[in-house]
Amino acid sequence: MSKKKVGWKKSFVVGTVAASLGLGFWASKTFYEVKDVIDGDTFVTKELQFIRLESIDAPELDGCLGKEAKNELTKLIANKKVFIKVVYTDARYNRLVGSVYTLQGNVEETMLRKGLATFRGDKDRKELLEASAYARNNNIGVNSAVCTQMENLKNPKCNIKGNTTSEKKFYRLPNCGKYSNTKIQLHLGDKWFCTEKEALAAGFTKSSDCP
Repeated sequence: MSKKKVGWKKSFVVGTVAASLGLGFWASKTFYEVKDVIDGDTFVTKELQFIRLESIDAPELDGCLGKEAKNELTKLIANKKVFIKVVYTDARYNRLVGSVYTLQGNVEETMLRKGLATFRGDKDRKELLEASAYARNNNIGVNSAVCTQMENLKNPKCNIKGNTTSEKKFYRLPNCGKYSNTKIQLHLGDKWFCTEKEALAAGFTKSSDCP
């Protein structure tokens, strides 16, 4: 991913300046308007500039709670004044990556607290770490058994675990050494399989801790 540090972005100035609203801290900031929400961590401004939230990963639209994440982001930013603190440009996808705020607060923090995204940012973002921990400790959203599972509640017979947390995709059967400690996080692309043939066809290989 190509990263170019740009700080407080000023090159696509549109929308209204909060100075006319008497909003204290926000008085010197430039706000933007949202044209469309792509998914739970990406949207487009009315200038057709794509924006990617820097510190969170929302599920893909076809993933566990992916549609719910998009709906929540839409509620948070649609028809509201949006302030964007851009951190870098992502030339590969022609988008800006940064933190997003409304007058109601930090959008990333809200998405994390509601369990509709996972944290991927710097460890010095204390407020985001706390929001992520809150959702995780209370089993909210993607942290609940809906998306994070130790057993296949929907189809117990399909109990082969396909895990994507490492560089390669591995699958484990019940007789594999680390099977009982392996979580299936459906929102991150993990999968349940009924047979080894299915797992192999999906690009997963048998883990080294299996007989």
